[in-house]
Amino acid sequence: MAQFSVKIQHAGIQATEEENLVNELDRIADEVNNIGHNLAFKVSSKSNIRVRIKIAKSSIDVHKNAMVSMKSALSDVLDVYERNEQQLVGHAPQIRNPTAETTASVIVEEKDFLEVFTDEIALNYGWDEILAGAGYIGTIRDLINDIKNGKTWEDFAESGMKVYDFISEAVQTLKRYKKIGNAVGKKTAMAWWAKSITGLKPLGRASTAKNPVTRFVNNLTNKTSPFNAQFKNIIKDFKGGNGVGKAVASWASVAVTGVTNWFSNKEEQNASGGTMSDGRVIAETITETVIDTALTYGTNIVVGAAVTTALGTVAAPGVLVVAASGLIVAGVNAGVKALTGKNVTEWASDAILDAGEVIGNAVGNAAKKVSGAIGSWFKKLSFA
Repeated sequence: MAQFSVKIQHAGIQATEEENLVNELDRIADEVNNIGHNLAFKVSSKSNIRVRIKIAKSSIDVHKNAMVSMKSALSDVLDVYERNEQQLVGHAPQIRNPTAETTASVIVEEKDFLEVFTDEIALNYGWDEILAGAGYIGTIRDLINDIKNGKTWEDFAESGMKVYDFISEAVQTLKRYKKIGNAVGKKTAMAWWAKSITGLKPLGRASTAKNPVTRFVNNLTNKTSPFNAQFKNIIKDFKGGNGVGKAVASWASVAVTGVTNWFSNKEEQNASGGTMSDGRVIAETITETVIDTALTYGTNIVVGAAVTTALGTVAAPGVLVVAASGLIVAGVNAGVKALTGKNVTEWASDAILDAGEVIGNAVGNAAKKVSGAIGSWFKKLSFA
């Protein structure tokens, strides 16, 4: 439970401003979402730009939901004050002097760990994550949602292009499996095709080692592991091995992340009242960008290998591994948020920088003491 002191005469104005901010964040979220849609058929579907835009929209949604909660809490405060005033004096409060420092204290219940955890899970894990590895099922769902959410002719034209691209790719895939049928039989080939397009196809090969640790390492590093292949492909993208377009998209994603973190940290600095230095802003921007990039490219690979290890020595269907991996990632993120009030990137960055400052200060203090001792000792020397 927490006690808040509220300036009643300013609360109504503040509630209106918060409502305006919610609407503005909603508008920005729609613009970011539209940018993601516009890029969808202009860049490779494997480009990480689309992923970063999705993350940016999720971040905006988080801020919007926080602002909605703030407005709701402020409205509750005003309601409580007005009810109490009504009971005490028989009428609702009339604020005649807008400059008066009238205040009211109310008790507001804070969310506990479980509530924050479940809210974060609900916000970051849904059908998009569940069906991420479901092949055509997830793709068709996305196409239907794009058409339903379309607002302009440009939106519908873009959705049409996506449908055309999807059908073209689906036809080519079916043709490839029909050719495979010439070697293994039509029935077997069609069974493989069905598993592939629904995500029910086993995800690569799973290690058969008895020791779980060995099995995890193998699932992460073996040449037959899809996770090892995924990691190598990412490195190849950055190095330009998969074409200039992929390299530009990969590095552009890192740049966008860096710029986003820079503005976020500048806002934090402005709100700190001078306690956050320019050096800290630069350091946080660098560490957050590095951590963001590592998490974006590496989390699903490592967690996917861990899930495969946990499921046993037989390769599990891709849809199951991807869905379980997404749930674990969302759970870790929600746990960190509930415990620290920060997202994983911010928490990890602060922990690294704070630890560095502590070590730096300790080393600095130790150096000063040693220097002082040596200087004192040196002064005592006499030279004949």
